[in-house]
Amino acid sequence: MEESDDFEVVFGNNSNIAYGETAANDIKHRRRSLENELFIDRLLKALGVQTVSKTYPAESHENLRLLHEQIISSSSPDHHKHSVLYYLLKDLQKYSHQSPRDFANACYLPGKYRTFIDGIWYLDRLEFEKALDFLTEPALIPTFPEEILYTLCRHAPDATLPIAYYQTVSPAITSGKVLETYFLTLCRVSITEAFYFSRTQGDLNHRVLFEKLIKFVHANSHGTTKATRGVELVNLPLNEEEESWFTEFLEDGKGRNLAGANDTLIMRAIAIGRTESVSLDRRGNSQKIDGVDWNTLRGGMRSS
Repeated sequence: MEESDDFEVVFGNNSNIAYGETAANDIKHRRRSLENELFIDRLLKALGVQTVSKTYPAESHENLRLLHEQIISSSSPDHHKHSVLYYLLKDLQKYSHQSPRDFANACYLPGKYRTFIDGIWYLDRLEFEKALDFLTEPALIPTFPEEILYTLCRHAPDATLPIAYYQTVSPAITSGKVLETYFLTLCRVSITEAFYFSRTQGDLNHRVLFEKLIKFVHANSHGTTKATRGVELVNLPLNEEEESWFTEFLEDGKGRNLAGANDTLIMRAIAIGRTESVSLDRRGNSQKIDGVDWNTLRGGMRSS
């Protein structure tokens, strides 16, 4: 669509069209909420738009024209440029003569690009469930999958949303920060699911994540939740190597000073039928943490 080079063809003849103060402030607030980078910011940077945070949102008509000019002058493929214009039209549809859908149809924007833009448009608006409806479409080629997963982990109110995204899209996680963030999200939902996930992450990450799982149960859980997670932890089907890591971490490693570490070792021994390996010394050192000790955990195991 060569006409997309013409500002009036895209946005109409409204000489006042721009982001109003309220809309602009809302976008800036959401940018700060999302750690100072929206997904439209990422797309604009990919097109080579300069000083994105100052360029978008365009708070004057002149600045909107400048933004349009930077987009169409990009060396990127047309469908990338049209995708960003489609996003802007979604922002400004109350003020433009042309609907986003009509523009997408006129420039033959492929459906998968529309779907992706719809998804990140909702994501940038913190409407996570709506975003997921689009971003989990099977036809999509995952774009920014780690960033999307991280954003869902950090900001979605429901921890099941990033898990649903991961299970649907199966993104390869290469960032240590994203891996840890997603893993801790899994821990909050299910200790068992987090355990099995750790086994899929390669030998080095397997042990690192497994130790984070043990630490999470001890350091990020309290009261009855800690008891429930503790029972789940000590009943995991560990293999010989994991059993060794478990004991080393809580007995001699970084986890030895965690509140309840001693009780967990006791309960693991009971869970696997090695009560003879639990010395009187270790039992005598058992302490009550958050109202929970190894007797509480043992009762929980018997009733589970």
